[in-house]
Order: sequence, then C-alpha cells, then structure tokens
Amino acid sequence: MEKQPKIIYSLDTYPLINNRWHMGNKLKETIYMTSLSVLQSHMWYSEIELFVDETAYKFLYMLPCKVTLISHESDTDLWMKVKMKAIEQQDTAFVHLDTDVFLSNNIDFNFNEIIIERQEFSYKRHYKPQLAFFNRYMAHLGFWNNDLGTSYSCGVIGFKNLELKDKFIESYNQVEELYKLYKRNYSAFKQNGYEPCIVVEQYTLACLLNYLQVNPSLLLEGKNMYEQAKNAKNIGFSHLFGVKKYEGTVTTLIEERLQQIFPYWYYQIKNEIDKYTYDNNMVVSF
Repeated sequence: MEKQPKIIYSLDTYPLINNRWHMGNKLKETIYMTSLSVLQSHMWYSEIELFVDETAYKFLYMLPCKVTLISHESDTDLWMKVKMKAIEQQDTAFVHLDTDVFLSNNIDFNFNEIIIERQEFSYKRHYKPQLAFFNRYMAHLGFWNNDLGTSYSCGVIGFKNLELKDKFIESYNQVEELYKLYKRNYSAFKQNGYEPCIVVEQYTLACLLNYLQVNPSLLLEGKNMYEQAKNAKNIGFSHLFGVKKYEGTVTTLIEERLQQIFPYWYYQIKNEIDKYTYDNNMVVSF
C-alpha cells in the first residue's frame, strides 16, 4: 500500500480575534474546533504537523502532533496567508486540511499531482462579481483568466507534484501582491460582503491549473452540492465552511464532542483557555 501523504494544518488567530465576519472574538471556539479536527485526524494518520502563530501556540502546543510556530501578517482579509506559508515549506507529498474539516474515517488520499476538496458551485454568486476588480490588475498575468466560469474549494488541498506546488505559490504571491497594492479600490466590494481571499487563493489556483492543463483530483466528486454532500457522508468527511461553524449549537456540539471523545486533551486545552480573558479585539493574559 502506498504511503499516505503527510497531513498539515495551519491557524492564524489574528482575523478571529479582530472581528472577522463581524462576529466578535471567536478565538476560543476556533481553538476547540482546531483541537477536535487535529485529534480526529490523529486517529487515522501518523504524520501530522500544525503550523500556528504565537497566540494559537499558547493553547495548542500540547497536542499529540508536531506544532510549529510560523510568522503571520495582521490582515483580516488574507487569513489564508499562514496556510500558504505552511504549504510553501513542504518538501514531500502532503495534504493540508482546514481547521474546520473533520474526518470520521481513514480517508485514502489517493491522487497523482494535486488533490482539492471539490468544485465550487457558487462561482456566479461569490467569484464572478469580484472579477470586475481583479481583472483590472491581474489581466497581464499569463495564467490569469478573466472569466473562467469555475473555481475550487480548498478546504482540502494537497500536492505530490512539488513543482506544481511551487508554481501555485508563485502565482498566489503575484496575485496577493497586486491585491495589496490596489486594496483601497476594493472597499466597495468589501462593503457588499465579498471576501477577496476566495479569489486570491482559490480562483488563482483554478486559473493556474486551467493554464497548465492540469486536471486535479477531487476529494468530493459530484455534479451539484447534493451529490458532493452525499459523497462526503459516505467517506466520513465534513467541512463547516463559512459562518455556520460559529453558530451556538455548532460550537457547543464541537466542545461536547471534544470532551467526550478526547477528555484528556480537552481538559489540557481548557486549562489554557481558562487562563485568558477575551474582548472583541484582543486576548489578554491574566
């Protein structure tokens, strides 16, 4: 049997502390969520590494995997920058899981060059309207497509082709740099509730793969979201993307499951959480 790729995670707490999605401070909820995600994966995979900033390290250093400090930038929009830095450091086959992904089974990440969670079915609603901004500044990039018509969800993304990984990082950095340079002109889109991160990361990847004529492996196949959800249930996969994961019933369930399934680690983490007090803008140590 082929060796499973390394599993990696990443967490940048700055956006969570600084009112991302206008929901206040969601650090505590994210710490519990990340812990449950990592610990469930630890049941199935032997090599796991979690890349975190200094704040997250205070809560998660004791998890039974390699926990690595990584620098971050204070940016609530580009919350996936730490993820890209973690991906950039990899020199063997790997799969990156977002911290709101939960595996209830040993999923065989079998792919050739690149694996992505799924094809997006929200292109017209979430991606295409933003291209009015991005096309103004990205059109000169050789791989950029002004209206590709599709994108991917990168809640799961992994590479065996490390040259392709490097090309993705290079493309991402180009788009990110241009976005930051002209960010002031994005304000109207921001006010309308759009998130640039999905274009900077996910649409950039879709454009690059189309340009290179690379057909990615998809963890969740399906012609629509219903088929993808059915496939996810069959393989033991769930992804609480968006604001849903911070609904009260969901965060309560996550903490309860962490306590029931991994009581030792739950109380270790809770002990660290109880040392801190929270407001909408910062974490303050006692």
